[in-house]
Amino acid sequence: MRKLLAQLVRHARRSLAKRGVLGTLVLVVASSGALVNNLRPAHRHALRMQRQMDRGFDQKYHVDTAGTVSQGSLDVRSRNQLFATRYEPIRDVDFATLLADAGLHYPDYTFVDLGSGKGRAVLLAAALPFRRIVGVEFSPRLDAVARANLEHYTGERNCTDIELVCMDAARYDFPEDSPLVLYLYNPFERPVMQQVADRLAASHARRPRRMLVLYFTPHCAAVWDELAFLEKKLDSDSLCIYDTGEVAPAVT
Repeated sequence: MRKLLAQLVRHARRSLAKRGVLGTLVLVVASSGALVNNLRPAHRHALRMQRQMDRGFDQKYHVDTAGTVSQGSLDVRSRNQLFATRYEPIRDVDFATLLADAGLHYPDYTFVDLGSGKGRAVLLAAALPFRRIVGVEFSPRLDAVARANLEHYTGERNCTDIELVCMDAARYDFPEDSPLVLYLYNPFERPVMQQVADRLAASHARRPRRMLVLYFTPHCAAVWDELAFLEKKLDSDSLCIYDTGEVAPAVT
């Protein structure tokens, strides 16, 4: 009980700092509505099915990626923790199917996952022959789990150059030696998302190259909509895809 109360206090402090008193009250009301929805049989059934699929993935590949983890329970010392979202794994995504229409030559591209958590998307991306894969996670606890998962994963690996970086995504410098596929699974709220988008825009201005952004659960899509060098190719409640298109090499 004491541990639960301490966690509730941390959540309350984060919400007050981020949203103020009124915003926190609105969040409480909205959360109450979500709790009612969670009690509906159809919703409970969907959650059970998702948990079973997550556990099935972990058992099949000898990893630990299932479950949700509140950012308030992690040992992160960063002001940007206020704008982080909870960890939850992406469903088993077939990136090859998702990117089929993009015409990528995978060995030319670096795949970057910001807010990589326990590393499930990194592991799934490894099935494709990307030039390089990078997972960026600011929680040492989740980063440690991801490193163990990478060591024990028994699934298909067609990319062997995989790097896990434990740092704040808002300060991450995108690699400029190759085109990029940037993956986001609702990792943070707008203040951090804006910093990430600004850094990507600056990187593209320094070295124009093709960039694709795969943004799942795109609550901050407006940030990406404002970037002139990206064109929205897919727009849905669950996924937005942005693409620079092919970029001609700079004339030297």
